[in-house]
Amino acid sequence: MLVAVLVGSVVVSSADRRRPVWSLSRDVAAGTVLTGADLRPVRVQLGTAASRYLDADIAVAGRTVHRSLHGGELLAAAELADPEPGVTVTIPMQPENAPAISRGERITLWLSTKTCHGLVLLSGVPVQSADKVTGAAFGSATGSLLIVRISAADAKRVVSSLDLEGAVLRAGVLSPGEQPEPPSEALASCAGSAR
Repeated sequence: MLVAVLVGSVVVSSADRRRPVWSLSRDVAAGTVLTGADLRPVRVQLGTAASRYLDADIAVAGRTVHRSLHGGELLAAAELADPEPGVTVTIPMQPENAPAISRGERITLWLSTKTCHGLVLLSGVPVQSADKVTGAAFGSATGSLLIVRISAADAKRVVSSLDLEGAVLRAGVLSPGEQPEPPSEALASCAGSAR
């Protein structure tokens, strides 16, 4: 009896052709730089499609995805790219100026001052990190620090907009499939007097 059980377990284990591949643990937008928290290994049997997916022993953290992907989706090799050259920028958001925003969502960022209202600074940009913070800058409320990776020119626009007198930044989340808004061409009308 013991021999039959042993032989049966050997046959079953040799028939298991599943292998660990990377799966996404949550939704991510196109352009998101993957971290370990975005990934989880799953054992699957893929048959002839196996070569399209990445084994879980291949390091993929630090690479970006070409398109928006959903949690639970297997990570195909063709979806990955090396990150575009860019600058990481932290954007402070007052609680009344943005909904709850999570890592991997795409946002539009608007600027308003005393001399201009609702100019688009960025749109369709994936949030690399979103942290809740409290402190003097946010009064008694809890604000957010949004971290985005953008081009050097866009980074300069965002940082210089924070120096404008009376600058208020507002953010909104784009729904899946929603097209980004084109950025406003010039911020000169927002300048007023610098701080």
